[in-house]
Amino acid sequence: MSLSSATAGKTGKQLLMKRLALLLWFPFLVWGSSITTQITFTGEPAVSMRTLTHAFNAVGYKLDIETLVIQNRTGDLHGMAIGNKVFNPAALGENLKEQGIRIERAHLDKNGLSLIVDTRNAFWNTPLLGVDEGLELKRANAAQWFRVEEGQTIHIEPPYTGKWYPDLAVLDSSMHVLSSFRSSESKEELQFELPQGAYYLKISNVQGMKVLKEGMWIESMSPGR
Repeated sequence: MSLSSATAGKTGKQLLMKRLALLLWFPFLVWGSSITTQITFTGEPAVSMRTLTHAFNAVGYKLDIETLVIQNRTGDLHGMAIGNKVFNPAALGENLKEQGIRIERAHLDKNGLSLIVDTRNAFWNTPLLGVDEGLELKRANAAQWFRVEEGQTIHIEPPYTGKWYPDLAVLDSSMHVLSSFRSSESKEELQFELPQGAYYLKISNVQGMKVLKEGMWIESMSPGR
């Protein structure tokens, strides 16, 4: 790396930090409120919307979208960020960064929050279900999402009490559905291989996750195990 490129990179980071720091100077947001929000993004629409919504949720705010216009992988959304706790712009920026979103412009004034972001490298930062790893879901009240690796075999066992009616979906990195399965019959266990391109796995219950009060066991296994 040349000195000029290193200097440019350092300057870019400094400018971004200044943009985020400027957001902290607005006391009218200290105790939480409804913030008029406008976001322009460039990237895969489904992933962009999921990651942006998750970033606001992570700092205690719900992004209530009023209008959304998408054209040629560029989107403009207008809505309200609604919360009842301290709005932390720095935490929002950090969460966006963790999900591969680059902030190109951030501005906040009495009229609301405006963001221009690059979401082309965005990914939803859900838990990774690694190879030959398993986990137990305890008292999950909503559909569970995981990042997975293609070619693996997924094994799921529901709780001993209560019935499980599988509601599953496997999606690629752009959140396009590769395969899905909804059962009208209860299952004691389920095993299936992830298709090529698999990146996200959604696990739910046709009758709602609240029915599975005792949780369930999920395991990712190497092929042939």
